[in-house]
Amino acid sequence: MKRASKQTRTTSGASVILVALCALGLIIIVFGAFQLSLIMGGSREVRNVVDASILNVGKRVVGLKVQPGIFKDCADSMGTVGMSNINRVWGKAYLINANAEGMRNDGLITGQASDAADQVYSAAQSVNANLRAQLTDKNLLDQFFNQLSANKPAKLLGAGATVNTSKDAKTGWATAMVDRGAESNLSFSPSQIPMNVQVKQVKVGNRTYIQGYTPFTANNKEFVFPSFRLGEMPHLIADSHFQQNIGGLPTNPIPNAFREMGMADGAGTTLSASACAQANPQRQYQLAIPQAYVTITFANQALWIVENKQVNKTTYGFEPETQQGAKKIKLSVGGVLDGFGNLGNEYKLGSLWQLFTAAKGDHTAALMKLVQRVQEIDPTFTKDRLIGLMSSQTLMPGASKYFIYPKYTTPDFTNPTMKIASMPGAAMPGWLAAANQADGDKSVITTETAAIDEPNTCYDNIVGGKSPTGKHWTEFYGSISWQPGTGFSQCLGDLKLSRTTKCVFTGVP
Repeated sequence: MKRASKQTRTTSGASVILVALCALGLIIIVFGAFQLSLIMGGSREVRNVVDASILNVGKRVVGLKVQPGIFKDCADSMGTVGMSNINRVWGKAYLINANAEGMRNDGLITGQASDAADQVYSAAQSVNANLRAQLTDKNLLDQFFNQLSANKPAKLLGAGATVNTSKDAKTGWATAMVDRGAESNLSFSPSQIPMNVQVKQVKVGNRTYIQGYTPFTANNKEFVFPSFRLGEMPHLIADSHFQQNIGGLPTNPIPNAFREMGMADGAGTTLSASACAQANPQRQYQLAIPQAYVTITFANQALWIVENKQVNKTTYGFEPETQQGAKKIKLSVGGVLDGFGNLGNEYKLGSLWQLFTAAKGDHTAALMKLVQRVQEIDPTFTKDRLIGLMSSQTLMPGASKYFIYPKYTTPDFTNPTMKIASMPGAAMPGWLAAANQADGDKSVITTETAAIDEPNTCYDNIVGGKSPTGKHWTEFYGSISWQPGTGFSQCLGDLKLSRTTKCVFTGVP
C-alpha cells in the first residue's frame, strides 16, 4: 500500500510538471505567434508607408526648379525650369544645332553660327546639370519621403515607431531613366526640322513626339530627352524594371524614376522595405524656339542703258518716285539724251504678297524657306497661313523690311499667334531685337524673269537728234537670296528680294 501510494504521488507530480511545461510552451508559442504577427503586420505597415512615401517623392520632384539662364523664353510662368519644361530647353538647343547642321550641309555655315550652336548646347547642359543635382539631392528627396512617412507611423511596432530613410549619405536614393524609347513631353512636326538632320521620333495617336531617353545627334552633339508618357500619373514601378534602367545614357539626362529604402525600429526589431516610383509632370509642350522671328527685306536698283551701254546705276526707294538716271548722254546718231524712269511702282500694289510676287517666277522655294523657319516658332504654321498673313499686310511707305514674329498671351510663351510688322511701321514686342542679323551665309535660291514695261516705265528727251524721243522700255526682274539664322540671336533667317529695273534707251525712233 505504501509503495502504491508513493507511485501515485510520483505520477501526479510528473503530470503537474508536464502540464506546466505544456502551458509554458503554449504561452511561448502564443507569444511567438503574437510577435510574429506584429512583425508581419509591421512589415506590411512599413511597406505600405514606404510605397506611399516614395510615391509622394514621385509627385513632389516635379516642383523642384532651377534658374533658366539664357532660356528665359523656355521658362514656366514663374520664370524657372523644372522637370516639366526641361525638354523645352533641350528642344530649343536642338533646333539651333539642327539649323547649324543644316547650314553646314548647304555650305552656308559661318563661325558665328557655329559658336552660337556651341554656346546654346553648353548652356542647356548647365541648366540640366543644375536640375539633375536637385533631383538627386538626398536631403531634398528625404524631405519629400519623410513628409508623408512622418504622418503614417508603424503602429504595430509600438508607439513612436516611424519609417525613415537611411541616414547614410552613401546609401539610398538610386535614380533611373525609365520608358526608354517612349514619348517625351515634346511634340513636333517633322517639317520643322531642316533637311537631312537627324531626330528620333515616336507616334502617339495623331501626334509625333521626340523619342525619350534615346540618344541622337545634331551638329555632332548628343541629345537625350527624358521620357514622360502622355496622360500617365506618377506611379509605383517594379524594382526589377527600375534596375534595368539605371545609367547607360550619354549627357546625364535628368532621371524620371526614384528608389529608396525605408526603415523602422520597434517591437525589438528593425524592419525595412524598398520601393520605386516614376514621376511624370503631365505637361505637354511643342518643340519651338520661342521669341524668334524671320525677316523679308527688299532692295532696289535701276540700271541705265543707252545704246547698249550702261551709263549709270542708281538705287530707288520703297515708294513710287521719278529719277533722271541718264543725263546729257551723247548719242552716236547725233543729239544728247536725257533718260527718266518712273520707278517703285511695285510699291503701289497694296499688299506684301503682291509685292513678293511682283516679278515673274516660281516663288515656292522662297516661301518654303520661310515656312520651315516659322514652323520652328509655331509647329502648326503652314504655307497657306503665310500667304494669308502676307496678303493682309499693307505696304508701308518707305519700309524695306518686314518681320514675321510670334505674339504670346501666356506667361510661358506657348501657343503663339504669328504676326507681320514692317520697319519702319507698327510697334513690335519689347523682346524683339530687330537689329540682330541672321548668322549664316547668303545664297541665291530663285531668279525672277523679266517683265517689260511693268510695273515701272521710262521715257527720254533727245535734243539735237533726228527725233525728240527714241525707242525705250524697261525690264523688271530680280533674284531672291536666303540667309539662314540659327535662332540663337532670335533671327531665324532673312529672305531678300533684290529687284532691278533696267531702263533701256536706243536713241533712235
